[in-house]
Amino acid sequence: MVHQGKEFGIDLYELEKVAKEHFPAISTVYGDALGNCDRVLSTVDGAMRRPEHFGDGFGPVHKAYVELHNAAAGILKETRTNLDETAIALDKAARAYAETDQAAAAEMERRMHSDPLTPEN
Repeated sequence: MVHQGKEFGIDLYELEKVAKEHFPAISTVYGDALGNCDRVLSTVDGAMRRPEHFGDGFGPVHKAYVELHNAAAGILKETRTNLDETAIALDKAARAYAETDQAAAAEMERRMHSDPLTPEN
């Protein structure tokens, strides 16, 4: 059965909630992880520095660590970007669908302005 009206508004509200609350919260976790990785990278040179008579100033592990860091940071950045872009797309989709059904739009807006922590059925 196709949802319309109030039922459709509830669905749109849930999509909007995912776009405005859930995805941004997850994106923040990825941002925090990326910040932690970058903080570690900023101290790697000091932690891996070794006397010049052993060869280069950092040793063989330094280059491998930096490459691993760059790969992991790249994945974190890409995932965060994907989450952010998906949230934007979900928001646009929910609003576009709301424009097709006034009752759905009214229910979506009503729920958005009520307490979002209290689920309504």
